[in-house]
Amino acid sequence: MRHLMPTLRPFHGIRYSSEAVLADVVCPPYDIISPETQVLLGRRHINNAVHLELPQDPPEGLETHAQGAATFREWMEADVLRSDEGACLYVYRQDFVGPQGERRRVAGVLGALGLEPWGQGSGVLPHERTMPGPVADRLSLLRACPVNISPIYAIYHGAGGLAPFFDTLENRPPAVNFVDDEGTRQRLWVIDAPAEIEMLSAATSNDPLIVADGHHRYETALAYHEEQRGAPGGHDAIMCLCVDIDGEDVLVLPYHRAISAPVTPRQSKQRLTHDWGAVPVDDDDVLARLQGSRAEHAFVFVLPEVNLLIEIAAENAGAVLDIIVLHQDVLPKVFGEGIDGLGFLNHPQELVEAVRTGGWDAGIMLKPVHAAQVVATALAGERMPQKSTYFWPKVPTGLVFRSLA
Repeated sequence: MRHLMPTLRPFHGIRYSSEAVLADVVCPPYDIISPETQVLLGRRHINNAVHLELPQDPPEGLETHAQGAATFREWMEADVLRSDEGACLYVYRQDFVGPQGERRRVAGVLGALGLEPWGQGSGVLPHERTMPGPVADRLSLLRACPVNISPIYAIYHGAGGLAPFFDTLENRPPAVNFVDDEGTRQRLWVIDAPAEIEMLSAATSNDPLIVADGHHRYETALAYHEEQRGAPGGHDAIMCLCVDIDGEDVLVLPYHRAISAPVTPRQSKQRLTHDWGAVPVDDDDVLARLQGSRAEHAFVFVLPEVNLLIEIAAENAGAVLDIIVLHQDVLPKVFGEGIDGLGFLNHPQELVEAVRTGGWDAGIMLKPVHAAQVVATALAGERMPQKSTYFWPKVPTGLVFRSLA
């Protein structure tokens, strides 16, 4: 199928002024900020970006998102934030250590991505299903504060074409250079030379872009653009980081599932054993057994008193990806009476604790999906279930803002 090509263009980025210590004022994307983290970030610095991303405790009579808009205006007027003089693209780079202790790099181009509706032939494609709640919340924020507060993250096949240029930037001082709380080195270069802007824009416009992180924000931007159709402003684009999976060490971690259902642990164990040949696994051996499985599809079910490994051959599954096999084939048999609640956790130990002490009835550990599988799924016109992938490290909020005014 032929696809339209995406369009990435420069914009007047708004950034913290030179006085800001960025390690103190950036924050994670809104959807991974817990209430506890929200409070801690707000206390860390009066100008932390969480006050825009997730405003808290607005004055009486002022709606929460209106508080975020008022804060943004105040910071602009006080020179906490200032706009770059010209329209720029930005090269953003993360240096971090992977799960096995390996050194990894992810570098990409940050720009204003032209909006296109999802659909066949689009140059911008989703890979996951979304939920209505977050879209409604983000649309409320965008109406009150017409600013791209955090970038979405998209991936593409680019054959490593930009890697040599990224390497040359080691000879230029970055505009941003700090190490975050998780030990990731964050760097940002401002690219304002017309020839370099043209080169970077062209390199990211040859193949469809697959939204890796930010489906809800992209759908929010589409809805806002439709509301503003015909009005002036930059609502026809969204701030986006574009990363070539052929040239960068893109890391995708799994979202494990926590289940609440009207099925007893004994029933779950019986069904897993009878239908899938499940075998018990010791707590200390769970991850090793899961990662070491040579089966086409493997999962560990965490129950209150036992862990069960199930392995499924390709001929016994109706899909290629683990996450789809789980939702289409396994869960309907194990929880045929229905599922009351579904939670998403990143860390295996958190999943175990959620089941053993947190009141959840069962948990499922999954292997990660590879970035190439994400692209292939989207190009095939398919979508994974919600919260199938956890791209890490996250792109922090606060490196660059983009006003739609």
